[in-house]
Amino acid sequence: MSMLSTMLDGGREVFRYQVDFGGGERDVLSLLDPEWVSQRGLHPEAVIAVLPADTESDVINPADVRENGPFLRLLSRAIFENADRCGLLRREAEIQGSGFVYLLDGRTPTPGGRVPPEDIIGAFEVRDGALVAGSYRHNPRHRLFTTAGWFRLPAEIEDALQTRLRTMPT
Repeated sequence: MSMLSTMLDGGREVFRYQVDFGGGERDVLSLLDPEWVSQRGLHPEAVIAVLPADTESDVINPADVRENGPFLRLLSRAIFENADRCGLLRREAEIQGSGFVYLLDGRTPTPGGRVPPEDIIGAFEVRDGALVAGSYRHNPRHRLFTTAGWFRLPAEIEDALQTRLRTMPT
């Protein structure tokens, strides 16, 4: 495995590696930095996306990013298990009272207006001003990378995701 490049977008660092999956080398993207990966390896769940074989450029288009299902499941678990620690979601639930609260991607250009479907990470049911335990539903239309950049999470959920990435078996 070799490290190819680093992309920095709005504070989100994404690292590009070349990995041999047994059928030839492929370029993959991860949030884990090269020092971590060189010491501990790159767990399949830590790969956020795979790039097509012919993607040579350091400039990646959203259409080139093939999201990794195992990472998406890990991300959903991190959100599901840590939503109650997210001050933003708790405040929104208190204001909403009942219905649904949507977890918006921090990169969205219009958080107070119409939010593009690819910037809605998921939804929680709200009852009596609180998030309903176990109610999180991932939005299948959410995209990790769009023309607005890489996904951005509230700090509490980002911390939980980073911890989960760094505690996986090698």
